[in-house]
Amino acid sequence: MDKIGIKFTYYRMGTSISRMTAFENMEDVVNRGLENVAEECIKEVVEALGLDLNQLSYPYPASRFCFFTELSFDSGLEVTTESKRITVVNDTVAVSV
Repeated sequence: MDKIGIKFTYYRMGTSISRMTAFENMEDVVNRGLENVAEECIKEVVEALGLDLNQLSYPYPASRFCFFTELSFDSGLEVTTESKRITVVNDTVAVSV
């Protein structure tokens, strides 16, 4: 399987927004800081769509409702697989494999 990269997702109360990041693996996201990367992605969503995720999340920070997922592609089966999901929650990390 070939790694595609890391997907950022915001999900709260039925609203879901996802975008690919510039990161190729989860270790780089963790080393950069989950909160820092989430805040950068949130700013990029505001710039691209004009949608302020912090306003949608009020009174909580939008980063509280974000997670990162590692994507891989199997060219033989033509299937994209999500793995290594890491959720950003109040400066703590919840990892699902």
